[in-house]
Amino acid sequence: MFKPSSTPRVYGLPPGADFAAAFVDGLTARSDDLTAVRVFVNAPRMMRQIQAAFDRGPARLLPRIQPVTDLAFEGTLAGLAAPVSPLRRRLELSRAVHRLLEAAPELAPRSALYDLSDSLAALMDEMHGEGVDPTRLAELDVSDQSGHWQRSLRFLTILQPYFEAGRDAPDVAARQRMVVTALIERWQTQPPAGPVVVAGSTGSRGATGLLMQAVARLPQGALVLPGFDHDMPQAVWDSMEADPPQEDHPQYRFAHLMRALDLQASKVLPWTTRKAAAPARNRLISLSLRPAPVTDQWRSEGATLGDLCAATDLVDLVETDSPRAEAETIALRLRQAAVAGQTAALISPDRMLTRQVAAALDRWQIRPDDSAGLPLALSAPGRLLTHVVRALGQPVTAETLLVLLKHPLTHTGSDRRNQHLLWTRELELNLRRRGPPFIGTGTVAAWVAEREAPTAELTGWATWVGRVVALLCHDGTLPIATHLDRHMAATAALAAGPTGATSGELFLQAPGRAAKGVCDALARDADAGGDMDLRDYASLFTALLAQEQVRNAEATDPRILIWGTLEARVGGADLVILGGLNDGVWPGTPKPDPWLNRTLRQQAGLLLPERQIGLSAHDYQQAACAPAVMITRSRRSADAETVPSRWVNRLINLMQGLPDQNGPQALAAMRARGAEWVARAAAISAPVAAVSRAPRPAPCPPAAARPRDISVTQIKTLYRDPYAIYAQKVLRLRALDPVTADADAPMKGTVFHKILEKFIALRPDAADPAAMTQFLVVADTVLAEHCPWPTVRLQWMTQLESLAPGFLADEALRQQAGRMLALEAWGDIAVPGPDMRLTCKADRMDETSDGRTLIYDYKTGAIPTTKQQAKFDKQLLLEAAMVERGGFAAVGARPVAGAAFIGFNAGMKTVPAPLDDHPPARVWSELTTFLTMTSQPDWGYVARRAPATTTYDSFYDHLSRYGEWTDADPARREILE
Repeated sequence: MFKPSSTPRVYGLPPGADFAAAFVDGLTARSDDLTAVRVFVNAPRMMRQIQAAFDRGPARLLPRIQPVTDLAFEGTLAGLAAPVSPLRRRLELSRAVHRLLEAAPELAPRSALYDLSDSLAALMDEMHGEGVDPTRLAELDVSDQSGHWQRSLRFLTILQPYFEAGRDAPDVAARQRMVVTALIERWQTQPPAGPVVVAGSTGSRGATGLLMQAVARLPQGALVLPGFDHDMPQAVWDSMEADPPQEDHPQYRFAHLMRALDLQASKVLPWTTRKAAAPARNRLISLSLRPAPVTDQWRSEGATLGDLCAATDLVDLVETDSPRAEAETIALRLRQAAVAGQTAALISPDRMLTRQVAAALDRWQIRPDDSAGLPLALSAPGRLLTHVVRALGQPVTAETLLVLLKHPLTHTGSDRRNQHLLWTRELELNLRRRGPPFIGTGTVAAWVAEREAPTAELTGWATWVGRVVALLCHDGTLPIATHLDRHMAATAALAAGPTGATSGELFLQAPGRAAKGVCDALARDADAGGDMDLRDYASLFTALLAQEQVRNAEATDPRILIWGTLEARVGGADLVILGGLNDGVWPGTPKPDPWLNRTLRQQAGLLLPERQIGLSAHDYQQAACAPAVMITRSRRSADAETVPSRWVNRLINLMQGLPDQNGPQALAAMRARGAEWVARAAAISAPVAAVSRAPRPAPCPPAAARPRDISVTQIKTLYRDPYAIYAQKVLRLRALDPVTADADAPMKGTVFHKILEKFIALRPDAADPAAMTQFLVVADTVLAEHCPWPTVRLQWMTQLESLAPGFLADEALRQQAGRMLALEAWGDIAVPGPDMRLTCKADRMDETSDGRTLIYDYKTGAIPTTKQQAKFDKQLLLEAAMVERGGFAAVGARPVAGAAFIGFNAGMKTVPAPLDDHPPARVWSELTTFLTMTSQPDWGYVARRAPATTTYDSFYDHLSRYGEWTDADPARREILE
């Protein structure tokens, strides 16, 4: 296939070329018989693209194509064991780190166990790939950082046994280097008879670089480099290997490879006669990316670039004000490409941006082919497995249970999932209104038993829910396999349903099969991790799910592509959009290394942080040289101003400094075209027409629909916010209670009321010192029954102990004023005129020695002032009027001696009702007049008629469309029929 050559055989394809198609063209032009050719490619996607290029015809026998990474699994070398799975190695490392932290807890916090293990595993893979032995680390010059280094070295010594294991238990990276080394040794004496080609790789990894050097020297070996810059002078190539090396340059890996091969750039020949898609733009991008020490060449070589308007006529520069606007602009451009029948690819390392673009494309029913797919943890099986593992060993709340029952894969192994969802809805309403804070195995069964004549099917459903709750009651420091078995049992029981014999649809689709693979791999290697507690198991399992990606099973548009930066080397799109070109995104910020700083890495022979920047720069150069290009960035991220990518800045600065080549005009045209796309995207999202604001509502329902019963506490609401009464009593809308009970202020008030009620019901002698003990016993009993959180119980009990002395002192005075007459007394009375009924539940009523009544109401929160009681909060005044009219059957008609709010809080204030200024007869007359007015057909239930504060919030503000109107707007009455 190849002519004899005295120098290593290296070819290159220009940036922006369709690598797969060009590679196949060059290969078939050199030989018709490809069966003896062996091709190594950089990634599985490159392999698929090359195979697709062959599939376009004509029909022929294909060469053997495999990714370079598959060499780790070659089984032809004698005496070399199969590689140890990465998961097993990670579990082994976690055990070793755990033992070290137990022996020396000062080295790191226990919570960092798995992060340290992952970091060590990554470092070990890198050391294997670059051929760095741990003994070299101990010889590093650390004179200026010995304290930190000694701590790091204690962790790094953990890696020594895995290097000593050698051929008996190699890691994947170690085995790949062993295979490469063995191949090179064999080829020195027995070179392969057929051609060997390495295509699409930059040689950035040590083992791959060794393989490429060996293949280039084979009699029938060749390298085909992606995105090789033929426009760069030899002097620039030579400068990149100077001290310090320019590793952040896109062509540095090729410069390093050519130096190892003792090869000049001019000896890298074109693979095909096909020209670059945009040769003038290639020269412009190449010059803009020159290494910093030689950017003075911008002046001398910039004059040779020609008219930059022609070079950039197919480049748009988009700069938006927000990431959302950027995503919508990209989506609109992709949609235009789809309509025009073009192949368009969005390339970006920003997964948030690519997901926003995919969501924006959904408005046109365009589903892009996303190379990264969906994180397994976000798929339906991944979410269910995650929900279950987080619920294991935790108290099962209503929220936890409902999340599991409502999951789309729950109950898929049994029939009648619709009925399951209906029962789940009814259960949710019950749990919101009356449910306990924590769900037990018999909670749902007890709810079913309370229903009238429950069916056998419903009873079986409740039993199944109880069985799931029982499976979640799992905890302890146990082997990983035990945790996994219980985890899978609970998940499978949820998916199966009450009568299902299988796990339903849990593992049927592609995401489910991927999740099953993760579980099977963990079961296979579980023995390597030893015992761990449930928290560590949950962290391990969620981390394993997060590492996996699954492709969307739905049909996608093969012309609209979303690629990561690695796929930029493949090329082949008519339009390429480079998204998220801001510093920190593209290129990304190098990840911090907890073990070795840059200096130590350089001494050890490991990869430097600049390497990743250089690879990202190469991906950028490849993409920016496509036939048509759109470069996008947002001026702001979610929380701060952004900085343009250094490569975009270089391009802008270069063009602005070349007025003789029309650089400023070309840049302005690029920005103008980009601004036009931004404007189009903004116009799509803009409202078609102005929407008029809703008026402040004041509905007037017919008399038959108006409420006939109202409580004394609702009178205040009827004064201040009549619309809330309308929504609650006319529309019968009620705000849902929270799913999970919380120790909030309403619950605290309810519990404290219950304590006072039970204590007063004992008729204690408040002046007796024993009353304190009696009060605390009652408090402890009520808290144990109604407050299931130990920490909250302790806090509330401490507060009760501080409040009790003051309360008992005041209670002794109240007992002197009268004896207890009734607790939690129910009352109702007809209000003549408006034909309504007033209801009430009084906290406490006492009787004085002369037969009159004292009314008390406990308040754990704010107490209404005397003025507020006179105008709006008429609860006690109305209770007094009801007592004098016989509205309480337990008390009868009696005169009222007094009424007061009793503060049961830090202030311990007692605020009396203004009965002298507002006697019961007057209050009753005012109430009758007010309720008569509210029953008139033209009286409207005004929203927020007289809110107490400007911060007042109503459950029904959204219904009344508050915000479109303000408290200063007049209400518009609407007569309803």
